[in-house]
Amino acid sequence: MFSGLIEEIGEISQIDKTDRGWRITIRCREILTDAKIGDSISVSGACQTIEQFSATEFIIFSIPETLAITNFSEFAPGKRVNLERALRLSDRLGGHLVQGHVEGTATVTSVNDTSSLDIWLKYASPYIIPKGSVTLDGISLTVMEKSSPDTFRVQIIPETVRKTNIGDWRAGSRVNIETDYIIKSLDYVNRNRSA
Repeated sequence: MFSGLIEEIGEISQIDKTDRGWRITIRCREILTDAKIGDSISVSGACQTIEQFSATEFIIFSIPETLAITNFSEFAPGKRVNLERALRLSDRLGGHLVQGHVEGTATVTSVNDTSSLDIWLKYASPYIIPKGSVTLDGISLTVMEKSSPDTFRVQIIPETVRKTNIGDWRAGSRVNIETDYIIKSLDYVNRNRSA
């Protein structure tokens, strides 16, 4: 489990593509201070496993399913990614509970940087509700407004821009999305209670 509070921005340094998946090397520092092989790490919202690491980078292996449903297929050396270590039971929950199970990608339709940073996205889901939680590229955010069944807005504070890769987003950018786990669970229970 993760909180959606990004700890560090990493940078893709190498990708080795095979028929079975992609071995991706990510350059970073902070999150590796207590790393172990086998640790779960959120890479732009997708839960991945550390295969190897050093003081300055780690390697993950992304299977075809991950490449198919995330924006990982667009990864290239130099791409900046959001990183977060898995939660410990004693950690504060400043964001919301996130599994790292990406559902698909949302498309940024506009980025409006006037009095605040407003980002509009296109993604159809019954689990996106006004004032509800959503995770975009691993970042815990609040849905400010839903203007249609497939369009919603988030508003970004300067600290989030500073700590994440949001500054790289443009109209047309695809970002990984995970809708709120609690809302999905309640919906599942309610649907199956009446079945």
